[in-house]
Amino acid sequence: MTRACNILSQFLPVTSLLLMPLSMAIHAQDKLPYSTYSSFSEVLKGSGARYLTVTRVSDPGTSRDPVYTGFFFYQCLQFDVTGRFVLGMRVYFQNRPVQPTDRGDVGFIDLKDRYKWTKIGETTAWNWQQGSRLQWRPASDEVVWNDRSDDGKSFVCRVYNFRTGKRRTLPRPIYDLSPDGATALTHDFERMKHAGTDYAGIEDKYKSQHAPSQTGIWKMDMDSAKSDLVMPLDKMAAIAYPKGIPSAGSFYVFREGWNPSGTRFIAFVKDPANGFFEGFSMSASGTEVRYLYHHPSHHSWRDDNHMLDFGEHAPPGSGSPVKGYFLFKDDGTGKAEELLWRTDHDGHNSYVPGPGGDWIISDTYGVEGFQYLFMYHIPTKVFVPLAKLRTTAGGGVNRVDLHPRYNRDGRTVSIDSTHEGLGRQMYVIDISHILQNPPGGRVPAR
Repeated sequence: MTRACNILSQFLPVTSLLLMPLSMAIHAQDKLPYSTYSSFSEVLKGSGARYLTVTRVSDPGTSRDPVYTGFFFYQCLQFDVTGRFVLGMRVYFQNRPVQPTDRGDVGFIDLKDRYKWTKIGETTAWNWQQGSRLQWRPASDEVVWNDRSDDGKSFVCRVYNFRTGKRRTLPRPIYDLSPDGATALTHDFERMKHAGTDYAGIEDKYKSQHAPSQTGIWKMDMDSAKSDLVMPLDKMAAIAYPKGIPSAGSFYVFREGWNPSGTRFIAFVKDPANGFFEGFSMSASGTEVRYLYHHPSHHSWRDDNHMLDFGEHAPPGSGSPVKGYFLFKDDGTGKAEELLWRTDHDGHNSYVPGPGGDWIISDTYGVEGFQYLFMYHIPTKVFVPLAKLRTTAGGGVNRVDLHPRYNRDGRTVSIDSTHEGLGRQMYVIDISHILQNPPGGRVPAR
C-alpha cells in the first residue's frame, strides 16, 4: 500500500503537505491565525506548531523518467509582476557534480493554469547552489539567465522577451541586476573555486595569477551590452591586503548585490589558500570602498545603509563573539550594530516586501534531518514557524536548500524542497494571512 501511494504521488500535479499535526496552541501572542514563538530555539522544538500548507507546483515526472525542478537560489525575481508566472529550471539527474554537457531547461510555471510548464530556453552554465542566475529583469518583460556561448568558449547571458518572444545574447554572464533593471554586476564564474558555485566547462585564463588586473567586478549595460571593469582584482587585493598582497593563491569575487536604490553594492571576496573571506561595499562606479564584515554568508539589504547577515561577531557592547543574525551599518567599521537573534544555524534571509519592512523570512540548513522555514517580526521580536520539511537530498554541494523567495508583494513564498522524496521540486506557500494579521495588531499603512 505504501509503495502504491508513493508511486501515485509522482503523478499528482499538486501535493499539499502539512508535516506536523495542526494545533490550536498560540505561543507568544493570543488570537492570531498562526503560531508564534519568543525564541528561535522554540522554532526548532516546534511545540504545537501550526505549519502552513506547502503546495507542489512542479511535475516530478515518473519513476523511470524523473524531472527535478527548482529555482536554485534566492534574492532574484522569480515571479512576474502579476504573480502568475514563476520561473524555474528543470534538470534530469541529481546527486553528482554538474558536467559541461549537462543541460538545464529554462522555463516558467503558470500558477493559474494547472501549473503548466513552458520551456523558453536551455543552459549549460549552472550549478547546484545558484542555478543559472535565472530571473526577471526589473521594469521590463525580459527574462535573463546565464549560458555558454554557441562556440563553448565563454559564458554569456541569454535574454528572452516574455511578451514578444524576441531573443538576444549579452557577451557576459550576470550575477545581480540593479533595481531599475538597467545594469548588471558580474564576475568570472570560472574563477570561483569553492564547491557548488562554479560553472563547469571553461578554464580560468588567469588561474596562474593571484589577483589579475585584467578582470574582477564588471558592470554591464543590459540594453547596449557595454561593459566596464569597475574593480580589477589587483586593486581589490591591494585594499583587502593593506600590509602586502600574498605571492600565491587565487583571489576572486563570488557575490555582488545592489542596495535598494542601486547606488552601492556588496562584494564578497575570497582567497582560500590564504584564509581570506571578507565582505566589502562600494559605489556603483567601484569607488568609495568600505569594509563590511568578516566571513559573510547570506546577506540582505534592509535599506541603503544597513545589511543583515548570519555570522559569528561581537554584539554591540560585548567583546565575546556569538553566532546569530546581525545587522551591520555600511559605515566601514566592520562592527555589528545590532544582534537580532542568536542561533548556530545559518540560513537564507530576506526582508519581506510591504509596508513597514517589519518582516524577515529565512530558512535553515538540515537540522537533524529537517529544514525549517520561518519568519521574524521585527517590532515584536517573535518568530512565526512556516514549515518543517524533511530533507531527502544528498549532502555537500548536492544538497537542496529551501532558498525562500517571494512574489512582488511578498504574499506568496516559493521554495525548493525534497521533503516528498521526489528529489528537488518547487513549492509555493501563501503567507498573506500573516502579513494581514501581524503580532501586536499593527498593520503598517501602505
